[in-house]
Amino acid sequence: MRYPTSNVLIAVVVLLSLLLVLLMEAPGLGAFSPLWIRPIIRVICAANLLVALPGLMTPKHVGWLNYLLLSITAYVVASTTPIAALWVIPRTMFFAVRYAFSSLW
Repeated sequence: MRYPTSNVLIAVVVLLSLLLVLLMEAPGLGAFSPLWIRPIIRVICAANLLVALPGLMTPKHVGWLNYLLLSITAYVVASTTPIAALWVIPRTMFFAVRYAFSSLW
């Protein structure tokens, strides 16, 4: 059986992460109801976990094992992928700082 290469898997992970970022921003734009977004995000996160599994059969299996562990942790904690977390964490920090200092002005 032939497994996908790491480059193909990385491309799929990036696409899933971009889709997650778009879906997380969709309720703010009025595109989707927040009730529909949460289950869709969980399905995409589960797909992200499945993408990491064939990566264990590539020569870069140690990196994919780390990504799998990070994905499991991210799925449990925040229902997001580690790459999408690079978008979520700074955005959350911005809103927290803005809220903390909003009483000053």
